[in-house]
Amino acid sequence: METFLRDLRYTLRSLRASPGFTLVAVLALALGIGANSAVFSVVNGVLLTPPPFEAPDRLLHLSNDIKKAGLEDVGISVPEYQDFATLPRVFSSVAAYTWRDMTLTGGGAAQRFGVVHGTSTLFPTLGVTPVLGRGFTEEEAKPGAQKVVVLTHKAWRAYFAEDPRVLGKTMQLDGEPYTVVGVLPRGVAYPLKADLFVPLVPNAEWVHSRTNRHLSSLARMKPGVTLEQVRADVARVAQEMEAGEPLYQGMGWSIRTTPLEERVVGKVRGALWLLLGAVGFVLLVACSSVANLLLSRAAAREREVSIRAALGASRGRLVSQFLTESLVLSAVGGGLGLLFALWGTDALLAFVGDGLPRVAQVRLDMTSVAFTLGVSLLTGLVFGLVPALQASRADLNATMREGSRGTESGRSGRLRSGLVVGQVALALVLLVGASLVMKSLHALREVDEGFTSDGVLTGQVALPDARYSEPSRKLAFQRDLLERLKGLPGVESAGLTNILPLGGTVTRGLEFESRPEVPGEIPPAVDFRLASPGYLKTLNVKLLQGRLLESIGELDAPAEVVINKTFADLYWPQGNALGQRISLEPRKQWSTVVGVVEDLREWGLVVPARPAAYWSLAAMPSAYVGLVVRVKSGAPESVRSAVEAELRAVDSEVPLYNVAPLSRLVDESIGSRSLSAWLMGLFAGTALLLAALGIAGVVGYSVTRRTREMGIRMALGAARSDVLLLVLRQGLKLAGLGVAVGLVMSLGLARFLGALLYGVTAYDPWTFVGVAALLSTVALLATWLPARRASSVDPIISLRSE
Repeated sequence: METFLRDLRYTLRSLRASPGFTLVAVLALALGIGANSAVFSVVNGVLLTPPPFEAPDRLLHLSNDIKKAGLEDVGISVPEYQDFATLPRVFSSVAAYTWRDMTLTGGGAAQRFGVVHGTSTLFPTLGVTPVLGRGFTEEEAKPGAQKVVVLTHKAWRAYFAEDPRVLGKTMQLDGEPYTVVGVLPRGVAYPLKADLFVPLVPNAEWVHSRTNRHLSSLARMKPGVTLEQVRADVARVAQEMEAGEPLYQGMGWSIRTTPLEERVVGKVRGALWLLLGAVGFVLLVACSSVANLLLSRAAAREREVSIRAALGASRGRLVSQFLTESLVLSAVGGGLGLLFALWGTDALLAFVGDGLPRVAQVRLDMTSVAFTLGVSLLTGLVFGLVPALQASRADLNATMREGSRGTESGRSGRLRSGLVVGQVALALVLLVGASLVMKSLHALREVDEGFTSDGVLTGQVALPDARYSEPSRKLAFQRDLLERLKGLPGVESAGLTNILPLGGTVTRGLEFESRPEVPGEIPPAVDFRLASPGYLKTLNVKLLQGRLLESIGELDAPAEVVINKTFADLYWPQGNALGQRISLEPRKQWSTVVGVVEDLREWGLVVPARPAAYWSLAAMPSAYVGLVVRVKSGAPESVRSAVEAELRAVDSEVPLYNVAPLSRLVDESIGSRSLSAWLMGLFAGTALLLAALGIAGVVGYSVTRRTREMGIRMALGAARSDVLLLVLRQGLKLAGLGVAVGLVMSLGLARFLGALLYGVTAYDPWTFVGVAALLSTVALLATWLPARRASSVDPIISLRSE
């Protein structure tokens, strides 16, 4: 311990005497360690921390594939859920749920809560036991039963201040009293971002319609049952359902089974591991830079080390001294990196918002702190051991001879050059990855979403069932609100819908008046949406045929419908869609097709358009109203207060929520891809800067050590341009080797990136050529200054100094 303390005191004095070296080394390590810790915190919260369920790996998500209709991974209907629940051989339990907002009143201003409506089997299937009270019963899922609610821990804390006597209290949801019967453990708001859970009470239409697929379904596999066994048994049940139900015959219908964890985090898993790997490369580049600094520092102290060795210091003693110095640097860099990680994690969460699954579990916890400390220790050993071993080999006689000649140690020079080659290779890999991801993001932003998002404000309204149970009341509310919105100063147009753009849709079965269903034909199915007059116009959707909706319509009257191009091409490829009459299944009122519009990307920019139809509001008045308002000029938010005032004039107890410009919804739909692209670009830029500094440092150090050689060359007749080219060749040689190694490594990275890219090939040749050219140019610029210094050496002064 006494020896360690002596080494520590000597190290602190030595670092204090070299503030420039200490500052650069600590900052390089802090940036590398902090970035790694921040990204690890996200990866740990999203991917590594298991959800708070019993045996989460036994949970599956069930959905439908209807291949002949081009539909994949669509929801299930109530009858289908009842069929799925008859799979006792492989499942211990099956549950169904749906999600919607509800308005909480009675505690001041109305608030919106995300509410999951689930079957009584939901909590047993998830493997969750309430910390207070209980879950739902089957009786509470029947029409007319007492309304009950189970709170998440978050809602319990926010609304009831974690009152342990909360059971039996009531909450006014959508104007109706719900009795609190349970509180869930902390962290259970998954698989959906829920605040409350209430029983799922199917209405008569849901119970009898197999094509009203608005539910999600979960199932728990029995112990010992494998996923392959589940899929085999599910395929058997699907065949039995198809044989006994004409609706499924000839549809190419099947049941999809997906591990729940894969469904929730599968879309971001590859991107998060990519970011963690990229930031790991940045740390390696930072370590290489610090190792080069330590090698330079050790070379400058060769005489000191040689004298200490000559006076009896063992090699182990010398290695211990140098390792103490590197570990002190890594400890200080790690401490500062922890602060950077705290800021970085908050910045990442602010950037991605709710676009990241399980974002509530992301935090800088003890696991992340332990990771930071481990990385700091490992970093100190990695970048400190090789320079320590190198410096401890110093020989007094050789040092004196080399010092008199002013030449660089060949062994030390090769090691420093090798580190720079590694830096350049890693920087090239990061630059290739960042360039491909950036190109992919650009291609995604160039996707024609089918509407114009600039200048449009969006918001949502939910009508409480207690006061708006009658369709006529819902329709009257929507008529009044629409007229008021259209008359606002500064508003160009306005419209209403049931689901805002990019929010997905509900898939419904169809019937055609002009032709009966024929087994084996492509089964009729459509993404169902409601729209008011002005909705499609406000979005600037291109009209291809006919006209847009002109009226909200009347209850029980023939309705009008506008369809998209994909729908028209699929069912009327001859172009005679106008005037055709269709109906939602089960048959309601026939609706006439009055127009065909360009496709909208309703499910997100990366999902191709599906058959979609836009019915007038009267076809099925909805309690959920999405509004779109296009302003004449200025920012869309400028009319927010006016919109809220008009809503209060219609009904003061109905709040407006999720208010945002439509352009923000577009950005949020690709938020995780934007995060990956910008972080990859930041990491690549940092690595490029460190690589450039590494090349400049190695070449500059070499020039300093070879001053006498340069003087002799020019004294013997070498031109200054010859010396300039000599030094430039040294830097370009290091960069060339690094580029060659990096290109080989990048080919392997490209194979991994392929699944994460959109609209660009992973082996895009222009990306590889451009990045190689960029790195070579940066290397040339980094070498230019030391080369100019070498070519300006005065041979008389350099020789006299010896």
